[in-house]
Amino acid sequence: MRWLEGSPERYDAGMRLLTFGRIAKLHAAVAEAAVAAPDDRVLEIGCGTGAVTALLQGRGAHVTAIDQSPEMLEQAQRRPSGKSAAPVEWLEQTAAEIDRLPTAAYDSVVLCLCLSDMSSSERAFVLRESALRLAAGGRLVVADEVRAPRGWRRATQRLWRIPQACLGWLLVGSLSRPLPDLAGEIRNAGMHVTRARAWMLGSLQLVVAERRP
Repeated sequence: MRWLEGSPERYDAGMRLLTFGRIAKLHAAVAEAAVAAPDDRVLEIGCGTGAVTALLQGRGAHVTAIDQSPEMLEQAQRRPSGKSAAPVEWLEQTAAEIDRLPTAAYDSVVLCLCLSDMSSSERAFVLRESALRLAAGGRLVVADEVRAPRGWRRATQRLWRIPQACLGWLLVGSLSRPLPDLAGEIRNAGMHVTRARAWMLGSLQLVVAERRP
């Protein structure tokens, strides 16, 4: 396994480096968007070491968290949570296996920094299946690396992608691919985008969407 997956502290420190310190704000924004009320049912795809999971719990959500890595799930379960937090249902499976989960069963579905590790066909499948997991009025909350807007922001992103890609390979053993049109892919999955927020000159984006009737 990648050496960062040995503990939440090391992994989270690496992610702070890769996002130039923006990861905590991103996680907080994801949790805020995903939980509208206590006892919301949240499906988190690709929970990693559980940083977002703990925030969702802290807001009173009942979380089903999935990840394909048993080591990551083990670390996530060790992460402290509030005494009054509801227990998490931990599932070892890939994002492509969410079609095994019940439909219309969750108030929100969360994907944080995992779509950029997938192919375009994988993303399309996961987004469509995520939409089917949502109950009426449910929310899809997606945060990921995207291509910065054209002009100087795009040029700046290309420059910092060189050391960032090298660092990413050393830290997590893989290279992410900035998404060309995150909001567009979500719309193609049958969702209605309600709001979006960006950091890092527009290259790190949070998109919130609702399932169309």
